[in-house]
Amino acid sequence: MPKKKVVIIGGGISGLTAAYELTRRGHQVTVLEQRELLGGLARSVQLGERYIERYYHFICRGDQHLIRLINELGLASKLHWRPGRTSYFVQGHIYPFTSPLDLLRFSAIRPLSRLRFGLHAARCRRMTNWEDIEDLTAEQWLIQAVGTEAYEVIWRPLLQTKFSRYYDQISAPWLWHRIHRYSQSRRSLWRPEQLGYLEGGSQVLIDALADYIVDHGGAIQLNSAASEIMESHGKVVGVRAGERDEEADAVASAIALPELVPLLPDSAADYGQQLSGIDFMAVRCLLVALEHNLTDSFWVNVSDSRIFFNGLIEYSNLNPWQQYGGAQILYIPMYMPADEELFVWPQEELIEAVIGCLEILCPQFDRSWIREVIVTQDLYAQAICPPQFSQRQPALAAPLTGLYVLDSTQLYPSDRCLSGMIGLARTVGEMIDSR
Repeated sequence: MPKKKVVIIGGGISGLTAAYELTRRGHQVTVLEQRELLGGLARSVQLGERYIERYYHFICRGDQHLIRLINELGLASKLHWRPGRTSYFVQGHIYPFTSPLDLLRFSAIRPLSRLRFGLHAARCRRMTNWEDIEDLTAEQWLIQAVGTEAYEVIWRPLLQTKFSRYYDQISAPWLWHRIHRYSQSRRSLWRPEQLGYLEGGSQVLIDALADYIVDHGGAIQLNSAASEIMESHGKVVGVRAGERDEEADAVASAIALPELVPLLPDSAADYGQQLSGIDFMAVRCLLVALEHNLTDSFWVNVSDSRIFFNGLIEYSNLNPWQQYGGAQILYIPMYMPADEELFVWPQEELIEAVIGCLEILCPQFDRSWIREVIVTQDLYAQAICPPQFSQRQPALAAPLTGLYVLDSTQLYPSDRCLSGMIGLARTVGEMIDSR
């Protein structure tokens, strides 16, 4: 096959993996990244003298695309596995929630509801025929499976805080896969999940991809925002970025769908309208460096009417604290539609509100524990996937010849994750190579 000129729009994990795959196959690749840092949602932020994950990332045993890439890039020695403990904070009390015995002791709901909850989790672990529930919302499916009590105490607060006004529109398969993926990290129901992390975080993987691309003849342009995808006679011919035109035989978009739509040529207006019909949630996240841990869990789900976020991730309870200079690292993510007031709250007010919630969650917590707080945010962090979303998700090959699209919506029913996006990127690389 003749070698092609390929432009990748976006230097996140999927864009870099696509560039890596195409470079391996001998194609001439240029990556355009609008920011000054690579990584997209997996990029890092400076904490003191170190760089740390902007958002929490962890690896499940079933994340084979990610694990394969780590091995290919010679990073296997940096991948480590540890138990991932989970807890629930329900109306003022924290409950361990890692083993079946923990579920038996979960007195926030009655014994019959605990049994139904546990049986449902076990079924999700084995289940693969998600198409059978695609007509249902997560709310409908959960009430049928675990009953009203367990739904109202456990699931509804999590869904409502995560998805705001969209909480009762989320599809059952989307939630099933969240449960299923996490459960695959268990060797048995009686043993805790084994979750993985990379020494140095996702930045290690991003740097290795970028080094490979450049070392093998590819180009990476930072601070280079695409402004137009150029086409001629129904086929892409390049990408305009600032005052420069990059010629291309193929273009792969690895940016959020709402960012792609304005770049499309007039001939793809109908396609742009289709993409615009998919809604997204924004995210704001507090990254907090603490003197002490709040709990002994990695993931703490929160169901308490006094607290406006639905969980916190004590990352140091999975990824050893030494690489952060002794600080305990805490992430507090908050998802919301971008038109909600919370998204534009001044940072100082947001931090004070979160500190008040931490004092409820952990009575011994003192604000003197806080070394540093960083607030991060992104507009397009989570797609809204209603029932029958598989009929709406965009194909990898766009209607415009030579244009390929990489987006987390294409993982459905899976939620966005690094491994899934790596798998999609490899597929796109193969498609471009073979056409």
